[in-house]
Amino acid sequence: MQPRGPEAVAEPAWEPGAPSPRAMAPSVVGGAIVPLVVYYMVRSHVHGDAPALMIAGAPAAAWVLIEWLRKRRVDPIGLIVLFGFVAGIIASVALGGSAFVLKVRDSAFTAMFGVACLASLFWPRPIMFFIGRALSAGNDPDKLRAYDELYEMPTAPRTFAIITACWGVGLMVEAGLRVVLAVVLPTGPFLAASPALAGTVFGGLFAFTIWFSKRARRIGEQLYEEEGLVYPSVAVAPVAVQENVSQPG
Repeated sequence: MQPRGPEAVAEPAWEPGAPSPRAMAPSVVGGAIVPLVVYYMVRSHVHGDAPALMIAGAPAAAWVLIEWLRKRRVDPIGLIVLFGFVAGIIASVALGGSAFVLKVRDSAFTAMFGVACLASLFWPRPIMFFIGRALSAGNDPDKLRAYDELYEMPTAPRTFAIITACWGVGLMVEAGLRVVLAVVLPTGPFLAASPALAGTVFGGLFAFTIWFSKRARRIGEQLYEEEGLVYPSVAVAPVAVQENVSQPG
């Protein structure tokens, strides 16, 4: 076998849309999972909830800083988690360390973020557009431009508005249910039920976002063609592939 020179293999063009799980994985792990694991690991070894939140907030802050230094962009998931830790510290210090306050602390953050989502429906572009753009396009100028062009498509404003509204309502419902659980359940059962509630709500919202985005694109493609529009995309540089060829014996 004799190696043949590298041949260029065309890669599919990048198209803006809902971020893939693969694209979100670094942010989810570095910005959310690691800080939360640190929090639950240190919570039983420190006196009070505020010190545990401060210690767990350090990895979240470090992740946001590292992403800014590497890519000159703010990681949205890491920033949201960091804000949640800061809000928790303020609530713990200001309202005291009662069991009820500690149980409903996270509800304040999810409710505030839900209100922010609903309020952003009156902005020129809703908040989920910016979060989706940061997760999907990163800091690539061509991808950012394509994502901005996506919003000019006929069906895009309504799609992003519906997604943002669903997140706003879903987060406020999750916050309300968490408060109800905090009232009716003792601390032990609450600590078991609360993560399950959060996982169900957030998982459902992520799944809905991906499904609805794909559905809206399928519905809009025919309209795009009728109006002579082309879905925004960014060409990906070809990848060189080394091939081997057989030498005659």
